[in-house]
Amino acid sequence: MMKGVQNADWSVEWSRFKCGDMDSFRRIYDHFFDRLYRYGCKLTANTEMVEDSMQELFLSLYTRRENLSETVSVEFYLLKALKLIIYGKLRKEKKYVFSREENDFKLEFLLETDEPEDLDQRRVELILKSLGELNPAAREIIYLKFYSDLDYRQIGEMLGIQPDSAKKQVYRVVSSLRALLKDTPLELLHICFRA
Repeated sequence: MMKGVQNADWSVEWSRFKCGDMDSFRRIYDHFFDRLYRYGCKLTANTEMVEDSMQELFLSLYTRRENLSETVSVEFYLLKALKLIIYGKLRKEKKYVFSREENDFKLEFLLETDEPEDLDQRRVELILKSLGELNPAAREIIYLKFYSDLDYRQIGEMLGIQPDSAKKQVYRVVSSLRALLKDTPLELLHICFRA
């Protein structure tokens, strides 16, 4: 399904949920639960905190449904809300201000290609190593762009940076991959993220 159609469909579900349709609430919950859980586990290794935060998020959505704003991207809305809840808990737990620099965004990479013979093992290892050495903010940007498929405005809002800055950072990572791949077209590769 195309991204625009999918977002439109979830926006309709969101509107129905806001009007009290509990089947729409269940569909939203079922569809986004695993994505939210994986994202939360990349923000903190404390799975109990992730589970509590998700429960808090969905309880809050349910109780405040009539006052929720409309959204074009339900996934963006939910990811951002979950991140705010988790970071709030981390601040309380640490008893001081939690900064993005302290976030060790966990991300593992796999490379898949339709033509594996086009890649030698050395090159694959080099790509994986360079992706693994990204700083936590860059890992999160790549995750949001290629896994969650957010646009640059949404990524900027999630990370507290300008959309142009998010775009430049994604461009830098992709450019470094192109340099590593020299004679292998980057289009053959799909960056996949392991939960």
